[in-house]
Amino acid sequence: IDALRGRKVQFDFSNESAEDKAIRRARAQEIKNGFIYAWDGYKKYAYGADEIDVLKMQPKTTRNGWGATLVDALDTLWIMGLKDEFARARDFVAKLDFHNDGGQLAKVFETNIRYVGGLLSAYELSSDSIFLEKAVELANILMKAFDTPLGIPWQMLNITSGVGSSDNAGTYSTNLAEIGTYQMEFFRLSQHTGNATYHEAAQNVITMMLRNNKPGSSGSSYVIPGLYPVGFNMKAGTFTNSSAYWGGGGDSFYEYLAKTWILSDFMLERDRELWSQSIESFRSYAVAKSTDNYTFTGFVDGAKFYPYTDTFTNFIPGTLALASKIVGSDTYFSLALDLLEGGYSVFGEMPSSLGAESIRFVRKNVPSDYLSLTTQAERDQVDKYGFVIQRPYYVLRPELIESLYYMYRITGDSLYADRAWKIWQGIQRNCRVANGYVGTLDVTVDASATGVKNIVDSTESFFFAETFLYLYLTFADQDTISLDQWVFTTEAHPLSRSLAFDGTF
Repeated sequence: IDALRGRKVQFDFSNESAEDKAIRRARAQEIKNGFIYAWDGYKKYAYGADEIDVLKMQPKTTRNGWGATLVDALDTLWIMGLKDEFARARDFVAKLDFHNDGGQLAKVFETNIRYVGGLLSAYELSSDSIFLEKAVELANILMKAFDTPLGIPWQMLNITSGVGSSDNAGTYSTNLAEIGTYQMEFFRLSQHTGNATYHEAAQNVITMMLRNNKPGSSGSSYVIPGLYPVGFNMKAGTFTNSSAYWGGGGDSFYEYLAKTWILSDFMLERDRELWSQSIESFRSYAVAKSTDNYTFTGFVDGAKFYPYTDTFTNFIPGTLALASKIVGSDTYFSLALDLLEGGYSVFGEMPSSLGAESIRFVRKNVPSDYLSLTTQAERDQVDKYGFVIQRPYYVLRPELIESLYYMYRITGDSLYADRAWKIWQGIQRNCRVANGYVGTLDVTVDASATGVKNIVDSTESFFFAETFLYLYLTFADQDTISLDQWVFTTEAHPLSRSLAFDGTF
């Protein structure tokens, strides 16, 4: 463990040339200017609201009305040095009433990653105790969702009554990501409060999942060790389908295995063991080469591979590079590099420099993938791009930028920073409108060529919390939130690695 604690993750940038530094800092300032532009729109039309509807110039209540954008962006404000804005936001947070639910059920997973995570990070960055107080206050409300026969949380929670429910009302259905993405925030809550209850609740979910599902056992849809199906019955504690996937519905479960182990000062050994098993099975069963020789992940149903992937899977190269660097695995670091090339190709092939929400690719030496394409338009897309675009929109998502940031900070190779900059320029061309930024409907066209912006009226809080933060940190001085000192939650909230942990709270 001492060797792991002493291992450096970040590249040594001390020999960066004056010219490179000047370019990098100028880019950081441009991204900060972009954030200020978006924040000014939010301040003018929606301050304290969950989101801004940029086109209608009005607030939107999507996360109980507690100011999701503001809370999610607290750390971005602090890290960018916007201290006056941070102070104003702090005063807003101090007055938040989490018992007023805005007439909405709370999505427990989202409330944890956006609100609890945002408050914890703001506390660790600023040392202002109000943020910890509010994080604890909200977490205590969310704990009601874990009051179930097996301690597996409901997806939705009525804040007023304390009654939980599933997204699919009247059922017990949930998914892997929504039960398994509490570990980091709840571990850190237990560290700060000395109350082990939070940590134990998050760990119990995994205990119950493992206890009730043995790979290959009679009647079980769980087939490959470490590749956990997405669908889950929270009452029975069993998987409800055999489809394992590291994209939407599964992604942050795996992410938190590696990162909670790191956050725990490498003390939570079960997380490391589960991550090791999962990434080994991932490498063996869940990746494939495309006809263009790019590496992609896909769905694994039972033992059958389906070449579909979404943009959420782009988190994998960054998290895998981080974990591989810490344990010293060249094999898995190489896989991270290959996955990043594949993920970037989906953006880089497009005139807009932006990537589609999801694609279907054609595997190398699997002719049936091409033969199963049903239209000439699909075959034309494969011939042109190497894949079929299934959902052609881009809604300001951060995952590929996140992995480019990790790879730049870890390798020092400016190629990855340049790619992040190219994506930023694509956002500027296609997504910047009056009063902020919105999504773009079709990444295969670029507004600079057509003169028209085909927009999706969507500006979620993660744009301020993740997309802007990872872009900014790619170009900020490299000791700003060093990977040797901080670890990011799935919502890009940095938590300090400097809190020692001896196994007790």
